[in-house]
Amino acid sequence: MTTMTKRDFNPPTAITRRRFGQLLGLSGAALALPWRVEAQDGVETLVFALPGLVGNFEPHTWVGFGDTVHVMDTAARGLTHMNFTDPLPQPAIAEGWTISDDGRTYDFRIREGLTFHDGTAIDAAAVLRTFRRMIDEDDPTRPELSFALDNLGGDNVTGFEAPDAMTFRITLAKPDAAILGRLSRPDMVIVSPAALEEYGQEIGLNFVSCGPYRIVDVTPNERVVLEAFDNFYKGRPEIGRVVMQVIPEAVAQMTSLASGDLNVTNLIPHSNIDRLEGMEQIRIEQSAAFISAMLAMNCEAGVLSDIRVRQAINKAIDREAVVAEAFFGKAEIPGYVTPAAEQGYAPEHQRFSEYDPEGARALLEEAGATGAELSLISENSGFWPRLGQVVERSLNEVGLNVTTEYLDGGTFNGRLFDKTAHELAFLQRSAFFPDPDGRFSPLFASGTAGADDITAQSGLPAQARLDELIAQANAESDPEARGQLYVEINNYMAEEIMPIAAVVNTFLPVAVSENVAGVNANALGTYRTFLEDATFTS
Repeated sequence: MTTMTKRDFNPPTAITRRRFGQLLGLSGAALALPWRVEAQDGVETLVFALPGLVGNFEPHTWVGFGDTVHVMDTAARGLTHMNFTDPLPQPAIAEGWTISDDGRTYDFRIREGLTFHDGTAIDAAAVLRTFRRMIDEDDPTRPELSFALDNLGGDNVTGFEAPDAMTFRITLAKPDAAILGRLSRPDMVIVSPAALEEYGQEIGLNFVSCGPYRIVDVTPNERVVLEAFDNFYKGRPEIGRVVMQVIPEAVAQMTSLASGDLNVTNLIPHSNIDRLEGMEQIRIEQSAAFISAMLAMNCEAGVLSDIRVRQAINKAIDREAVVAEAFFGKAEIPGYVTPAAEQGYAPEHQRFSEYDPEGARALLEEAGATGAELSLISENSGFWPRLGQVVERSLNEVGLNVTTEYLDGGTFNGRLFDKTAHELAFLQRSAFFPDPDGRFSPLFASGTAGADDITAQSGLPAQARLDELIAQANAESDPEARGQLYVEINNYMAEEIMPIAAVVNTFLPVAVSENVAGVNANALGTYRTFLEDATFTS
């Protein structure tokens, strides 16, 4: 049974071939669309679609998705960078780093000769100024709700300092190999100290950093105009201007792509990929599947406290149907928590996602849970309603009685983080930095909202060993050995706890004008936006 609450969901627009042809017939009118940018001064201009635009780019209040991440990725950089192709962090504003023998001190060597967009020199003191506002609650520039320190490592981060003019140091209470990856997050970018001094808590409205493009104009709810920066650490980008234009509707995006008024978007629904692939002027870039949709199971809720029931639910999900019906074939069947695109995945994990309805029925019967009533909560937008329908059907076919509630985002999150308010719940994890710890420490380590409130697994006897394995992986600096530890963590959690069922791995479809090359599709496929290597081929 399916219950709609708060408001009915609107599925993404699936445009018929006839309707799309009619829209393309209006391409002449597209020249008058408000986001059309004419490069009258001869500057090559790339147009990128935004879903919306508030216009405040304060990095330390960033919580994910939306306009902020696209603009910050284009206008800013941090000490490290992850390009979603190489699994290891690369140097960015820092040209390199050294790690102490005990793994608790990181010294970053700042590149010589760099500046911020306002001309202020980048040195260790400038980097320290950005990080000090994370940790100093009395800093007058610190925003009221600052999440950055928690996202970097929380209480494990014990201090920041500048031991010399071009060295920035981070000290930790215990080793944390994932910190190099976290430093590439959008909320870890370096901000001009001169701009902080001038604008204080209004820095988000007057954002100055050191990325490949500098912000020259912001019109809330409409567009951001950015121009190439000569002193970017990788050199000036080839394309001279980027316009990030609000184009929220799929129909407008598709007609704008076809007319050449739009060059890059990751907002096209999965249902329209095949249609666009047949058009000569548009190219669909293949992205790695970094976005994971999981089914969280509250380990304290009724029959879900029995691991056999959780295992039965995992076996019952028809993931091939999920891929076909919810994602129109544009997704992957997962192994377990770690997707195939990240370190820590092994082909052996695929056994955890095998469809086995007979095995599910047997486990439910053994646990005395056949016919049990369960509630599933889901968001009522995007792909979630289609996903919910397949999962609900799969679970009911093996003898459960599942009711799905589709909720607006605020109501959903309120219940997700209250273990007394949900039994089953969908959960999404995207790779804002593609390090395996980004999926484990925040969600499954004791003391986190994930383990304490979403899956309620912290009190299980097997949890102590999982916490040990996560800590061991965080302390391991050798990439190969660390990757193998996450292989073991996936195996252990699936076999001994099973707090989630991995449902599907997918990506945001990336559509690009045929005459644009060098777009980082892997990053765009998981919400990150690196446009510095993009070029026009004609």
